[in-house]
Amino acid sequence: MLYRVDKSNYHMFDDMIFYRGHGRYKNNDEAAESQDFTAYYSALEVQTFYAFAVQSEDKFIGYILLNYLPKIGSASGRGWLFVDDLRVNPDYRRKGTARLLMNKADALSKELNASGLRLYVNADNPGGIAFYKTCGYEQKFGTSMLMQREC
Repeated sequence: MLYRVDKSNYHMFDDMIFYRGHGRYKNNDEAAESQDFTAYYSALEVQTFYAFAVQSEDKFIGYILLNYLPKIGSASGRGWLFVDDLRVNPDYRRKGTARLLMNKADALSKELNASGLRLYVNADNPGGIAFYKTCGYEQKFGTSMLMQREC
């Protein structure tokens, strides 16, 4: 099942993030620890931010984070939906989870009347590149480089 991440299920999303960093889901003691997710809840309410996750049994097994960026002053007035992050638990890869998440991104881009979708994929990730190509993505603008500055 596919869900939008919100306050009611954020604890499951947090567990998926824990898995990403530790290679396992939280044990009962770790899950039972009370955590204050209030700081994250405000991000979930940003109108141009979208987080969706796929649930199997009692846990999230994959997620996609999306950001809509309007293009103020452009001829079309339409912005782009950016795939910020896509992750699937390794035990659930190659079973349609990533495709389900990307289909949700496609549907959302149409709902928002976006110009399209954009994403960055690491050049040394041939599996990711191949997957995105099967989703209809193609390399644009020659070679680009993601740059960032920490705050």
